[in-house]
Amino acid sequence: MTEDRRLLDAVHLAAQKLASTAETNVVLREVLSICVETVGAVGGSIYLHEPGSKTLKFLHVLPEEIERKLERLDIPDDYGVAGEVFQTGRSLISEFGDSGDPQRRAIVRRTGLTVQSMLTTPLQIEGMRPIGIVQLVNKKDGPFDSTDISVLESISDVATLAILNSRLLERSTRVAALEGMGRAAHDLANKAGVLVTFLPDFERSLAGLRQSLEKGTVDGEARFYLDMLEGTYQDVFAPYSERVYRYAKLVNDLAAGKPLVPIKRVRDFASTVLEASQYLEPMAKQHYVRIDYDLQRDAPEFAFDDLYIIRIVENLVGNAIKAVRETIPAEWIIENRGKDDVFYGKVLVRYRHAAGHHVLQVTDDGPGMSPATVRQLLSGTAKSSWEQASGSGLGSKVVVELAAAHGAKLAIRSRLGDGSTFEIDFCDECDPEYVVSGSAYQTSS
Repeated sequence: MTEDRRLLDAVHLAAQKLASTAETNVVLREVLSICVETVGAVGGSIYLHEPGSKTLKFLHVLPEEIERKLERLDIPDDYGVAGEVFQTGRSLISEFGDSGDPQRRAIVRRTGLTVQSMLTTPLQIEGMRPIGIVQLVNKKDGPFDSTDISVLESISDVATLAILNSRLLERSTRVAALEGMGRAAHDLANKAGVLVTFLPDFERSLAGLRQSLEKGTVDGEARFYLDMLEGTYQDVFAPYSERVYRYAKLVNDLAAGKPLVPIKRVRDFASTVLEASQYLEPMAKQHYVRIDYDLQRDAPEFAFDDLYIIRIVENLVGNAIKAVRETIPAEWIIENRGKDDVFYGKVLVRYRHAAGHHVLQVTDDGPGMSPATVRQLLSGTAKSSWEQASGSGLGSKVVVELAAAHGAKLAIRSRLGDGSTFEIDFCDECDPEYVVSGSAYQTSS
């Protein structure tokens, strides 16, 4: 096949497959698949550049059996062959043979795949700075050559445009979601605000009614119904009306990017965590997931915003349920559909106090996450990756921001195939510097 024909076919294939509005993650995998297929490589990987951290983020690997073995590691954008290609914007063929190149040794050690040659190409539109790179390994019918470079560079123009377009669409979708949340929350806050304003008058009316009944020595049904009204007001109407108002205001502030100011009151942390977790038990049961609890009930009370904690727990436990659901084989679900109290996996909600630290942990039996995904979650930029679930991707950002508003430290421990643990450390006896920092950190074993 002539070089011109290969170039034409490559561009046609890329344009045909990438002419869609698919999400960025899907587009990236498709780009890698096209590159591997067109050049005839054994496999490859794709990286996207993250300007803030000056890293190339390791996103996808082909073939899939290699992806399961290879830990996804981000690399500095000026390191090694990948960094050189990204910085120069020029493709590079690397022939390893039997050399002891560190990158080659690492791939062999982790996957068992011996890398003889590698072709690295920047993802870029001509005249623009690269947005990432593609690396292909081991061409099936001989060494990589200049024609392969030309083919990949032609695909790169179309692929880069598709990636940028997908990013813009996702960004506009998220902005629209935030704006919609903000408008709805603003409207809800206004309505709830009227209700909250009315509460003192309602309370005074109840008190006046009781005084009138007592003066008239009225007993029986009238006194019974008054007791019911007062109980409902104290237990449901007053506290939940205030919570609706505060929650609507919180969503509005998040959507508008306003600073978060938690209303801290001394409360029992274990009870708040239990209330939020139990609300999700019907959802967990529906997905064949059991929620277990290990809550220290004798821990001292401390000051926190109960609404913030409820939102954090609901997000963490809800995501943990979705993660476990992702691991359940379709055959198992078919076999156990309709059975009561049958669980495939579990989520553990744990709370402990020691030396002024109130530590909340949510652990799941899910598929685990790569270090790159952990970093995305901690930065609040991750989108739900569970195929069985959907979402705006705003949940992790909310958890990060609500924890930081409390001066809490967030950690994630996870490994692909071994589940995940999210840990938030609230410290009520630490130095002010600790509390103010609200720093997020990561551990990934």
